[in-house]
Order: sequence, then C-alpha cells, then structure tokens
Amino acid sequence: MNYLVIMGAGGFGREMLAWARQSRAYWVVRGFLDDNPAALAGFAKDVPVLAGMDEYEPQPADRFVCAMGRVDHKRRCIERVLARGGMFSQMLHPTAVVGENVALGTGVILCPHVAVGSDARLGDFVSVNLHSTIAHDAVVGRWTQLHCHVDVTGGVVVGEGVTVGSHATILPGIQVGDGAVIGAGAVVMRDVPPNTTVFGNPARPYVAREVANE
Repeated sequence: MNYLVIMGAGGFGREMLAWARQSRAYWVVRGFLDDNPAALAGFAKDVPVLAGMDEYEPQPADRFVCAMGRVDHKRRCIERVLARGGMFSQMLHPTAVVGENVALGTGVILCPHVAVGSDARLGDFVSVNLHSTIAHDAVVGRWTQLHCHVDVTGGVVVGEGVTVGSHATILPGIQVGDGAVIGAGAVVMRDVPPNTTVFGNPARPYVAREVANE
C-alpha cells in the first residue's frame, strides 16, 4: 500500500485531497506538509498537517504530490524532498482526457476536466489546473504551472518554470521561453523571450511605469 503526502495545505492542497480520493490510483492519504502548522484550522479535514517542508522524513511507502501554485516555491520544496529520498507520483484526475502517445513526467498534475492532445509532452512537475487544454504536439517544460481555463494550442513550446494565468491562450506554434509569465486572459500571438512577463490581447511585455511625484 502506498501513502500519499500532499505538499501544501492551502486551497490547492485541500482540493488535491478530494481529487486524490477520486482518482483511479489506490492509496491512503497520510496528510499534508506545510510550514504553517495551523494551515487547516477552520477546515473539517480528517488528515493532519504532518510537519513542515524540511521536517518530514520520507517513509518507504510514501508518495508525494506538490499542490503549490507558485513555481519558485514549488520547485524549492520539491527539490528538498527529493534530496531526502522522497518519491513523487503523478496525479491524474479521472475526468482528465489524455490522447495517444502522450509523455507525462514525474509528479505531473492534471486537474479535473483537463485535456492533453496526442503526441504532447509534459515535463516533470508540470501542473495543469481545471478545464485547461494542451493540444497535439505541444511541449510544456518541467516546473511549469498552467492555471484554470488555459488554452495551449497545437505545436506550442512552453519552456521550464513558466506561469500561465487563467484564461490565457497561446496560439499555434508559439514558443515561450523559460521563466516567462503569461498574464491572465492574455492572447499570445508572438514568441515570448525567457523571463519576460506579458499581458493583454495581443500580449505585450509588461513595463513598470513610474508615477511622478506631484
């Protein structure tokens, strides 16, 4: 028997608890890891916060899933657990639809009503939230976070550690560089350089504006 440990006891983690129990995999949820021991206060959950991220010692039967929304936090915490010998599981909700010849990396999360088209490739620890679509032949690099209702169309290449906001659309064949941020509702019509934040329709690089003192 495998025991599931959910990293993060916030909203995404509490959703993950329900989805884990709905999944086709059979495991017992052991509990959560969170640096806030009171993270579940006020919520009626039947599993506890076991320990902080750096305090829990992985057990041989443990499998981990990381339910954290920020790419930098997710990567840092996962790497700490990996360094202590922790093993990660995919979390594929039974309503997710996966096409033929799809490659899914370690620790991939497909939330309810996600669709992944044929011949797509998702790297390690990619999270795809509710109602998002990754079309045929698309590539999504490891650590990347797709929020709800995202449309990654055919042949798109998304780099590593990218954040894609809710309701964003990336048009066919576009390349998005490592570390980029795609704002909520953006329509990406041109390639996005690494470590660039874009917003709007059509999506343009975000430029901070200084407000003159009056």
